[in-house]
Amino acid sequence: LISLVEGVPLEFISSIGEHNGFEAWRRLCADQRRRLEKNQLQRVEGLLNPEFGTGVGFRAKWLAWERQLEMQGAALGGALSDTVKIAVVRRK
Repeated sequence: LISLVEGVPLEFISSIGEHNGFEAWRRLCADQRRRLEKNQLQRVEGLLNPEFGTGVGFRAKWLAWERQLEMQGAALGGALSDTVKIAVVRRK
């Protein structure tokens, strides 16, 4: 396992001790899972609290937001309903 990682994951695994590969793998997976969940939560929060601005830039930012919603559908547990999209846009 040590030969497959570098940087922070290597330091993380090295701190666990020798001859404990399964525990190192378990902890590394748990650490990565927390990071993924944190990143996913930040993306969802950003999608639910977009910055559209006003005037000419509004439409471009709104279309980019719609595109991000499509790409992040899995992180949201599926697509947002039109009602929720309208509520988010109206709030802004």
